[in-house]
Amino acid sequence: MFNQMHKVEKIAYPLIALYVLVGAVVALLDPVTFTKVLAREDGIFEWLTVLALSMSFVMCVHRVVVLRSAKNGVFIGVWCFLAVVCFFGAGEEISWGQRIFNIESSDWFKQNNAQSETNLHNLVVEGKKVNKIIFSMVLGLALITYLFVFTTLYRRSEKFKQLCDYMGVPIAHWHQVIAWVAVALVVEGLIKHVSRSSELFESAVAFVFFINIYVPFNKQLFERE
Repeated sequence: MFNQMHKVEKIAYPLIALYVLVGAVVALLDPVTFTKVLAREDGIFEWLTVLALSMSFVMCVHRVVVLRSAKNGVFIGVWCFLAVVCFFGAGEEISWGQRIFNIESSDWFKQNNAQSETNLHNLVVEGKKVNKIIFSMVLGLALITYLFVFTTLYRRSEKFKQLCDYMGVPIAHWHQVIAWVAVALVVEGLIKHVSRSSELFESAVAFVFFINIYVPFNKQLFERE
């Protein structure tokens, strides 16, 4: 399997594994340093997440620009949507530059945001955090469906394959699915009890996501003709 991987994957996977391993060890041995240094707001985990999402955003825009005249509107629309998702995710991570530029939140965000910041994922609605409802439960269910249902059906159903190809859906390699699961098992299984452990998970899978869309199983669809 390793020999069949793209050269980017051969470099990226060991680095991601080392990154997650070091993060997990620090969390277990020195949870205070993990929480207050590595996983803090504007810490290294957060900025690595922004980097990975920014790389994914650039990749999506590149696909739109290069393939816009060769593919159908739905195909291009899917990649525009992915670009928006990546841009939104990166912006939310840094609260749209609020802390960088020292911008004060409006009264509404101060009253309705768990961290009094200008972002949506920390909003509190009727005592419940939007982050848990939408960005955890809904996104988690969508990821499980994509990684396991789409990956399986694409290989077994010709009609489903044709639909995904028409829409330009990047299908994951099985080793990419394994990478997603491995990161989740380490973080959720070993250090979930450590405060802000989700920051390590987010940053690691953000890079796996980039690999997923950069070299998908159906990568021939995204090559310039």
